[in-house]
Amino acid sequence: MSDFPSLTIEGLKIPRVICGTNALLGYSHVSRGRDAWIRDYFTAQRIAQVFAKCIELGVTAVMGPLHPRLVEALDETEKLTGVRMIWVSTTNFEMVPKGMEQKYQEARAAGRVEEAMAISRESTREQVAALKAARAPICIFHGGWIDRWPMENGHLKDFDRYTQTIREAGLIPGAVSHLAGRLAEVDQGPHDVAMLVTPINKGGWAMRPSRDEALKVVSEIKKPLFAIKTLACGRYEQEHLVEDWLKWVVDIPNVQGIVLGLMVEQEAEQSLPFLRAQFEAKFS
Repeated sequence: MSDFPSLTIEGLKIPRVICGTNALLGYSHVSRGRDAWIRDYFTAQRIAQVFAKCIELGVTAVMGPLHPRLVEALDETEKLTGVRMIWVSTTNFEMVPKGMEQKYQEARAAGRVEEAMAISRESTREQVAALKAARAPICIFHGGWIDRWPMENGHLKDFDRYTQTIREAGLIPGAVSHLAGRLAEVDQGPHDVAMLVTPINKGGWAMRPSRDEALKVVSEIKKPLFAIKTLACGRYEQEHLVEDWLKWVVDIPNVQGIVLGLMVEQEAEQSLPFLRAQFEAKFS
């Protein structure tokens, strides 16, 4: 079998489909009950089975936050397959510097989200060190940080201080944004990011402020862009629309790749060969 369609970012070759992990780590975007069940059911060993199927089908990269279960699952996958998946890591906005836990919790409890995110961002150095130890080559700033990052003179304030921390560790910086305006600001400004990630799906779910406005920004993006939430966590108007929705995203000119959330091996078997064919046709 030929290699899965890929692109190269600063010398790192990654497949144009990356396995997403929200559905495996307990971030269902459905209910707290489902989140709890996922965290109980999906041990590192069960997650490794899903990853192994992705590898079998040519997808050798995974996106997810600095999370103990994910680190363990990557280790289990390597034992099972002999392949170390490329971890396109994201920061964990729930982590805070040592000694700042109480201040962070107080800010969140009081609804002071910007303050809480500012506290969390100060854990960047600790998080990057852990990611480097786990052999992650990319560190992407989570949307929880980026979307609430203060601006100064049209740029993200002190952003270069944080990206420098990533560069000094030998990792490649990137950014997620759920806001079309912020995505444009990160792309157009002097921000040292090599890869951008944003929600794109046919239903417009989580595309803010609207699908049309987000797509206009996407059409002007210069940096490599990956789409997330491509299936809107199953929020279809009709059943069995997976291929239709995936093709719709692939066909958007500036979409270079997709991060596809998978929960079971059968979903990988359904979607990954289809996406292989779609991206082969798009970039042939």
